[in-house]
Amino acid sequence: MEQASEKIQLLLRLALCGGGAALLYGGATRLSALEEHKPWLEEHKLQVIALGTAALFGLSLVLYPRPEGEENGEAPDCYDGYEPVE
Repeated sequence: MEQASEKIQLLLRLALCGGGAALLYGGATRLSALEEHKPWLEEHKLQVIALGTAALFGLSLVLYPRPEGEENGEAPDCYDGYEPVE
């Protein structure tokens, strides 16, 4: 159940970064300083938003790292009632 919660939190973080990137894209298209690049921005809208999402997601991981689990990602040697076969 804990893994599902971690995945939901990760997807929520990604969705928020995507929304933030879309808002930044909308603001960038209205800036007069980027007027000469506006046709390129409109032609590559999806790529610009995806790049912004990736940048915001990476920044969010730097500022707020994911908590590490107690197991440190290592698989247990054997599971309940099962022994490894050699």
